[in-house]
Amino acid sequence: MTMPLLSLKDGTSSWSLARTYSRMCAIGQPHGVPPCLLLAMPPSWNNRYQVLLYGQAEPMGYAPIWLQNPALLDQVSWPGPIVLHAHWFNGIFRNCESEVAAHAQLDLLQAQISAFRARTGARLVWTAHNIFPHGNRFPETFLKLRQWIFESFDAVHVMHPEHVPKLEAVFGRKAPLNFSVPHMLYTGSHPDIVDPAAARSRYGIAPEAFVFGYFGSIHGYKRLDHFLAAFQRVAATADRPAVALVGGLPMDRITAQRLMEAWGQDPRVRLELRMIPDDEIQYLHRAADVMVLPYAETLNSGAAFMAASFSKPFIMPAGPASTSLEGLGLIRFSSNEPEGLEQTMAAVMKDSRCDNNLEARFSVAPSEVSADFFRALDNLIGRALEG
Repeated sequence: MTMPLLSLKDGTSSWSLARTYSRMCAIGQPHGVPPCLLLAMPPSWNNRYQVLLYGQAEPMGYAPIWLQNPALLDQVSWPGPIVLHAHWFNGIFRNCESEVAAHAQLDLLQAQISAFRARTGARLVWTAHNIFPHGNRFPETFLKLRQWIFESFDAVHVMHPEHVPKLEAVFGRKAPLNFSVPHMLYTGSHPDIVDPAAARSRYGIAPEAFVFGYFGSIHGYKRLDHFLAAFQRVAATADRPAVALVGGLPMDRITAQRLMEAWGQDPRVRLELRMIPDDEIQYLHRAADVMVLPYAETLNSGAAFMAASFSKPFIMPAGPASTSLEGLGLIRFSSNEPEGLEQTMAAVMKDSRCDNNLEARFSVAPSEVSADFFRALDNLIGRALEG
């Protein structure tokens, strides 16, 4: 997808920042103070979370700009306050082949951010999307990185207050100043004009079938094999046809290959293991009766909020990721029970009704979440006291 926000580039950073500052000043600032530069590092090109989180930025006096490469920090100059908002760090270590190389990359990253903060007075904020990156290729380095964040950053943004003690326990550090702003729905960010019949026709699914869907990246930790094995057992004893529809980009080729080998020839299983275009996301959700998110170890789940955005019930394990999803279509199962997922799927097939609360949906509407996030930043940098 194309990100509708400016991205800093080598050699043009100064011009881009000066133009942005002038434009922000021309439209007027809500606090009567200079606009705040918000550097988002790094951008995620296939995830609309950042775009939606920053949706209310400019009306609230913030200029969000993407920072792909931390080496560009030394080209940043801004007459007003600055917030460096860090998200995912995994990509910075993409070219590292060993823990030693990852440690060296971390030393460089720390030096770049520390020098930038000393020069500009920028505030440092980290959003805790997860405890560790998916896959956690360099566990020693990533633990050291997160301990440094807890020791050095001005604030940590979590998506539920219960996440703070979990992070502290794993990192062995007391959290810095922190604030809780939940994940938002993706409502309105993807096309949603297709009806269930058309969606099912696209994948060759009969209208009378009950469809268990999955949408998200294909990783080993997602436990899609557990989902499909449970599906086969449920489908074998069901009193109506059942189909499993799995769509997403294979980030783990071995996992994708195993899924194809085990279930690729099952006529009840549709495996769409590829990049799903924006306009096809609606088909995966509208074709399904319920979405299934079988993974257990995650702090937050964008896939659950995507399902809720389509008002689709979703099955997921009880745990940290489910704490912010009450009233949004959540159906929990116990991952500690060997047949927990299977039993829940069978029960949902008989009765797929779920709790869908309008008040809960409003509280995580993109505009509400974005405004809450920037109010929290106002408090962090003292802007709320200026106006």
